[in-house]
Amino acid sequence: MGRYVRRVLRDWENDPDVDVALIVRESAHVAAIARELPYRIARASTVKADAVWYPWNAMRFVVPRARTVVTLHDAFAFTLPHRELVARWREQMPIRRAIRKADALAVNSAWSARELSRVFAIDPARFTVAHPVPDPFWKPVETRTSEPYVLVVGGPDERKNLRTLFAAFAHAFSRGGVTLTIAGVLRDEDEQILAGAPFSFRRVWPDDEDLRVLYSGALAVAVPSSYEGYGLMAVEAMACGAPVIAADAAALPEACDGAATLLPPFDVDAWATTLHALADDAGLRMALHEESLARVARIGRLEPARITLDLLRGAATDKVSA
Repeated sequence: MGRYVRRVLRDWENDPDVDVALIVRESAHVAAIARELPYRIARASTVKADAVWYPWNAMRFVVPRARTVVTLHDAFAFTLPHRELVARWREQMPIRRAIRKADALAVNSAWSARELSRVFAIDPARFTVAHPVPDPFWKPVETRTSEPYVLVVGGPDERKNLRTLFAAFAHAFSRGGVTLTIAGVLRDEDEQILAGAPFSFRRVWPDDEDLRVLYSGALAVAVPSSYEGYGLMAVEAMACGAPVIAADAAALPEACDGAATLLPPFDVDAWATTLHALADDAGLRMALHEESLARVARIGRLEPARITLDLLRGAATDKVSA
C-alpha cells in the first residue's frame, strides 16, 4: 500500500491544479514523512480540504464537509478475519465505515471489486478500478551471482502460501543446484518448516536497491500467495525482467496479464515441475523475461494518479485541495 500511495503522490507533484496536504495521525512519523515528500503536513482535527483521499484500505477518521474517496485493496479482513475479536473489530470497522460513508470507492483490481461487492452485497459499479503501477525505479540492472536462485518475497501471513513453495522446492531441488532466496519476515510455522528444509536456501532482508538486484538476477520470482488484492510485487519483478511464477488465484492473474506462468496455488507437483523446467531451460526463461518486459510496457504509468484525482474532483472544479 505504501508503494501505491507514494506513486500517486509523486505523480501529483507536477500538477499545478492539485494542492496536497498530508494528514499524519502519529506525530512520531512527521519528520520522516517531511524528509521524503514535498507536501505540507496537517492534522485531521484542523485540516480544511475540498476532498480527502483515504488510501489505506479503510476510513479511520472523517473530515467534515469534504468529498471522500477511499481506496480499498481487498476484503482480507472479512474473508480471512483475525482470530481475536478486538483485533478483528479494529480491522473491519474502518472498512465498514468506508463502504457506508465514502463518496467514491476505488479498488486496485477488478477482482477486488467483485470480492468486495460479494462480501458487502453491493453493486460492483460502486467501485472504480485503479491498478497499481511500478515505480520507474524498478528496471533490469546488472547483477553478479555465483549460483542460480529462485526468489520469493515472504510475509508473516498464511495466505502467502510459502508452505507450498517449500514443499515444491524440496521435490525439485533436493539434490541442490538451485538456492531458494527468501526475502522478508516469515510466520513462525514457516520458520519451523524451513529449519528442517532438505534444500539450499538463504535469508535476506533487502532494501529496495538490493531487491532490484535480486529481481534482476533471479532464475525466477515465485509468488505463491493464495490471496492478493492485486500483486504489485509480481509486476515490480516483471519490470526488472524476471520470469514470474504465480498462483492462479485472486487478483494475481489480472496483475500478471498473461506474462507469468500461473499455477494452482496448492498443487505442489505443478510448482515442482515448473521450477525444475525453468532451471533447466534457458529458452523458457528468456521467453518469460521478454513477456515480463512487454507486460510492463503496456502499463499506463499515470493511471492510478489520474483516476484517483478524477474521483476526488467529483463534479468538475478548477482546483482541488486534497
